[in-house]
Amino acid sequence: MENPLIEAPVPPVPQEVEPGGVGWLRAKVARFSRPEDHARRRALVLAELASMGSLRDKAFTLTRELQDGEVDRISWTVPVAVLSAELGLPDVSRDIATVSGSYHPQTEITDDAEEAMRRLIERCGGDVDERTAARIGLLVQACDATARLLGKALAAHRSGEDAESLLDRVLREDPPVRLTRRWVGGEVVEVDLSDRPFGAGPKRCPGEAQALRVAAGILDALLC
Repeated sequence: MENPLIEAPVPPVPQEVEPGGVGWLRAKVARFSRPEDHARRRALVLAELASMGSLRDKAFTLTRELQDGEVDRISWTVPVAVLSAELGLPDVSRDIATVSGSYHPQTEITDDAEEAMRRLIERCGGDVDERTAARIGLLVQACDATARLLGKALAAHRSGEDAESLLDRVLREDPPVRLTRRWVGGEVVEVDLSDRPFGAGPKRCPGEAQALRVAAGILDALLC
């Protein structure tokens, strides 16, 4: 049974912020948007995702090239590098990882994250607009969520289990995201996502299919 709280708005984030920083990113991405802005900003993300193809093969190839490196690094580098290339950007995985640590409203915004944001905006063409925020936000969420999913999958792998079966089992048994936050009656409440690993309602993750393809490609390479 669907929890009705999943349809509630997300906790508000400050809107009067300096353009171009992490606070600006929070204020402009669909994930933390007010209801009146959400559909428009989500559409920007969907437009960026729509043209992405062969993600599994590309993730497999890049993982094989990096396979002598640490698995933890591959888990956050490859998803961002693959999606960056699909967006026509250079590999911005290091800056995305830095911003990821300050992305969520309950985290501190570090000076390193602010500097990384400036570089990311430059690499996206220099426009401080909603499309740039959508592209950076897409990559930040890929870095964070996909890395956690891969970590759990690699820890839970059983001999002979293929990538699709492994990902399906992990998402059912030990999903990487178990809670989300909603704004109800002027207070923050936590909503259980154990049965909905990619969320539900209007805030459902728009990149579910792409994330699973990238994750499967990485697992194909690491487990073969």
